[in-house]
Amino acid sequence: MKERLLYSNIWPLLTKEGEKTIETCFIEEIKKSDQLEIAVGFSSCNTLRKLDELITQQKIKNVSLILGMYYFDGISKALFNLALKINDKWQKSGIGEIRIIHSFRYHGKLYCFLKSNEVNSAMIGSPNLSFLASKEPDKLEWKQYEIALLTNKTETLSNIKSHIQSLKSENISKNIAFLAENKLLMVIKSVQKEYEKVSKMKV
Repeated sequence: MKERLLYSNIWPLLTKEGEKTIETCFIEEIKKSDQLEIAVGFSSCNTLRKLDELITQQKIKNVSLILGMYYFDGISKALFNLALKINDKWQKSGIGEIRIIHSFRYHGKLYCFLKSNEVNSAMIGSPNLSFLASKEPDKLEWKQYEIALLTNKTETLSNIKSHIQSLKSENISKNIAFLAENKLLMVIKSVQKEYEKVSKMKV
């Protein structure tokens, strides 16, 4: 396998025989790995909990989660508190961290699977972490169809690993705890109020 296209499974565009979903592939790849590096624009409380569960279950030795949009767009209080808690857990156990990009809005979606410091495969495409928690009752939007590419091409893997390392530079991203301690993140206390404002607007 050099490359494989991955799909969502949403009616009426369901996966066909021989096709694989993004979630299925992610779980298969993480089971073969001992390190995980992720760079995405957004997450949610449900998906972050699910990711933490998988990391614990699969005994991942090192994890890096880079979130790209929250420094400029703000972050909900619930997600902020959960991300701080999980970041603290990962750091205390010596397995990794959650970083926030502060130099620009980053909307890429990269998932890098490593074994013994070597990149075995990577997933690149449209999905944020939302595919990990397909049932989110608190989400006020229709489910999105996503598509991704799984690759193990040597040159592509090297480029992806190098790109993620660049994103970890202090002049590009910082640990979420540092940003919190220095009050450099805009925390949105009530998302519901924002939804209420939008619903009252005249069209």
